[in-house]
Amino acid sequence: MPDTKSGRERKGRGKRQQLENHLTRRELEADDEPPEPTFETVDSEYLDEPGEPAAE
Repeated sequence: MPDTKSGRERKGRGKRQQLENHLTRRELEADDEPPEPTFETVDSEYLDEPGEPAAE
């Protein structure tokens, strides 16, 4: 079956509606309060010490 512009447009509208439905459902199912932030240990291997020149 040949690819037509109107067929691509119809598919695009369908995918957009699918995405909107998915995002709406996800928002409705979300908790009312955001989760508490977690403080993870930071791998300092990649952080420069203050006052030291950056490694090149």
